[in-house]
Parts: sequence; C-alpha cells; structure tokens
Amino acid sequence: MAETLAAALVFPPVVSKAVEESAAAFFKSSCNMTHVPNGTVDENDLGAAGIMSTISFMGDPPWAFAMAFPEESAVTVAKVFAGFEIEFDSPDMGDLVGEIANVIAGDITARLHRKGIKAPMSLPTVVRGSNVSLLTPPGGSSTRLVYAGPGGTCWFNLVGTRTDGINFRRPGT
Repeated sequence: MAETLAAALVFPPVVSKAVEESAAAFFKSSCNMTHVPNGTVDENDLGAAGIMSTISFMGDPPWAFAMAFPEESAVTVAKVFAGFEIEFDSPDMGDLVGEIANVIAGDITARLHRKGIKAPMSLPTVVRGSNVSLLTPPGGSSTRLVYAGPGGTCWFNLVGTRTDGINFRRPGT
C-alpha cells in the first residue's frame, strides 16, 4: 500500500529519509563520508566556489534535490571515487558530480517505489560557481542533509512543491 504524504509545508519525511539512506549508502562505501544529523554548512562553504548537481523528481509529490560540494571537497571526493585526480575546473569534474547524483537518485527512486511512491527522475544538471543555490518556490518546503568525512563536506538541499502542484509542471500537462 502506498504511503500517504501530508499536505503541509514540511518536506515529506518519507522522501527525505529515502535521500538520507541512499546518500549515506553511497558516500559511506565510496568516499568514507557519513550523514551528520542536524548538520549545518559552514557559511564560508556556502559562498565559496563549488559544484552542484540537481535532479528533479516528477512523481507524487514533485520535488528536487541539489547536491553540492565546496571546491576542496569535490577534488578530494573525485580522487577517492575515481581513483585519480580530477581538476575542479575540468569537464570531467562535472561528469563525475553528475554521475554521483545520478547513482544516488536512482537508488532514491527505487526506495520510494518500494513504498508505493512514484518518483520518475530527470537527468542531472551540473552547475559550477559561487553563491549558487536551489531556491524554494513560494509556498514550498525544503530541508538540508549534510554529509562529512575525512575528505570534506557535501550537502543536499531538498525542495518540494506546494501541495497543489502549481510550482512544478508535470510533463505532458
């Protein structure tokens, strides 16, 4: 039986739990990073150069995530994950971060599907820059999950739509 999601401005806990578990499984095995409950992101990291990959989920409910790494963390994670150094400004860094987001998103979709929640996902979009963030639509909900380890920090900004679906247009509508 499908779980019923609350019609509120709180980001759906079942979705944030699926993201938390999927990211924790990936980062623990590949980068030795763990989830930091109630973690915060250093203000210097938020405004510094970094790289972010976003994926949208056009299911029930529609939502999106932005997975972000500060520059130093991205370089360290890339070396651990790929097994060789990747320059921050190279196209390969964008490919790597997009692939990490895609792997985690696929696992999220599978976890939600097992709970009866539809979560078809988009392809990843990767952005590199400073002071870049995923904005919460008016009336939407959001939450942040932080992961940290010897190689640095990563965080997920999760953004949900209003319960009436106005902020996310479903394909074909």
